[in-house]
Amino acid sequence: MPQKKNRTDAVFSALLPDCRVPTGYTALKYGLLLAVFIYILSYLLIPFSNEDPAYYTVLGRGIIRYHLFPHSYGFDHKPFGVDLFYGLWDQITPFYRGKFTLLAFVLIGLITCICHAFGEFSRRTAFILLIVCGSMFDILSGNSELVLLTGEALCLTLMLKGLENNQNSLFFLAGCVAAFVVNVNYLSALCLPAPAAVLLLSPGWFRLSRCGLTLLGSMTGLMLLFSPYIMAGHGALQTYFSMQQNFLHHYSGSWHERLRGLLWNTIDLVLLSPILLAWCRRFSPLNWTEENRKNLLLPLWFLSSLPATILSGHPFDHYFQLCFVPAAIMWAILLRQGAASTGYMLIPFFASVAFFMVQNTHKNYNTLRFSNRVNYAAIHKEIGQKKVLNIRTHESVFYMADLKPFDIYLFYTHIDIMYGQQAWQHYLQDLQQNAPYVVMPYDACARHQVEVPVCQWIQAHYQLIYAINVRPSRPNKFSLSIYKLVQPAQPQTNSEMLAH
Repeated sequence: MPQKKNRTDAVFSALLPDCRVPTGYTALKYGLLLAVFIYILSYLLIPFSNEDPAYYTVLGRGIIRYHLFPHSYGFDHKPFGVDLFYGLWDQITPFYRGKFTLLAFVLIGLITCICHAFGEFSRRTAFILLIVCGSMFDILSGNSELVLLTGEALCLTLMLKGLENNQNSLFFLAGCVAAFVVNVNYLSALCLPAPAAVLLLSPGWFRLSRCGLTLLGSMTGLMLLFSPYIMAGHGALQTYFSMQQNFLHHYSGSWHERLRGLLWNTIDLVLLSPILLAWCRRFSPLNWTEENRKNLLLPLWFLSSLPATILSGHPFDHYFQLCFVPAAIMWAILLRQGAASTGYMLIPFFASVAFFMVQNTHKNYNTLRFSNRVNYAAIHKEIGQKKVLNIRTHESVFYMADLKPFDIYLFYTHIDIMYGQQAWQHYLQDLQQNAPYVVMPYDACARHQVEVPVCQWIQAHYQLIYAINVRPSRPNKFSLSIYKLVQPAQPQTNSEMLAH
């Protein structure tokens, strides 16, 4: 029995070298290891946990494979850098199960290595903290926040290394990275300025040449990214931004959603506050001497990311990764330095982590069960390279079956967001153009998920070729019906079309 205790203690000491793990409690420790293993495995077995990375990949395929401008293949309100990134990742990883979880592991590993510039800590400890405690924010889904955070960490580290080694060229590289990061998510424009201002404008660190090189790098990066639009001319770049602006005008969250998002962000902030308080006790935020400024970067990064998590007005848990990652790095540094333990104060946080680990694991195994019931290979074989019109169906079928969209508004809510109560008219306009295939939610017409004029058009011109209800009690996002055009419509005027 003592041998088993020593073995488990050795395992925990190896995994978390800076944590004071009490000896004994063998059964509890094995239970924790098993829970973490099942939690990670649940992500590795599924094609995606959150639909966002799958959607970015569909749009990225349009850029990489067909050399189409973003928003001419499929629309999203985020900048095209995120689609390009996931399109490239799709090329590197030609498989589905665990694709985005593998990406999460890679990015988390990069973050722990890059952030070592901010202070001494165990990379192993930070890696475990991010993976396990990040369950609260669905960190293993491999969402775009991790891409954004990796870029932000690299940008700040390049500037810090430029200061420490007096290498001004690193400021130019930091500007180039910042240009890409902004084109992954515009929210980085809120996350980066505060810590970047400390690095660029603090007394003793300020050099006009460094500021100029950073700006020059940013402009160079933007010029490279948008060069295809500039060469295309004909207002291509203006169209790109105007489409996003028009959509975001309709997309902003309701007051109810904004209040709910603010509430969840406040709860998350309170749960992580012991780490911030311990950091402030260790490194006074009032001490702006040159020796202590480096210790202000992580809390400033955390605090400047907080408004970014609220700005969209939608209460999605993965947004708070922008604050959690800097907090986790601070936590790892505090553990290495043997700062006063915050263990008891973090008990509510640990309880939340345990709850979300169980919840996410259960959700992932349901995803595995339901997605396995859809024959995506048969769908792809039937449709091939022909285009498919999506009418309020979860967009995962386009990712899993590798389908091409007929309408650029591919995400299942986008047309409703853009056109409101006139969405059915937009669908009719698409149908009038003889979309070769149509995908709708399972039994959508009978369940009144699609308007009657659209259903009548489908019944008159299309034939049902595939239908699957993965959950008989209540169809979910994986349940769908696919229709094939059998009787092409004759061209009609708008008045004739609306008469239907």
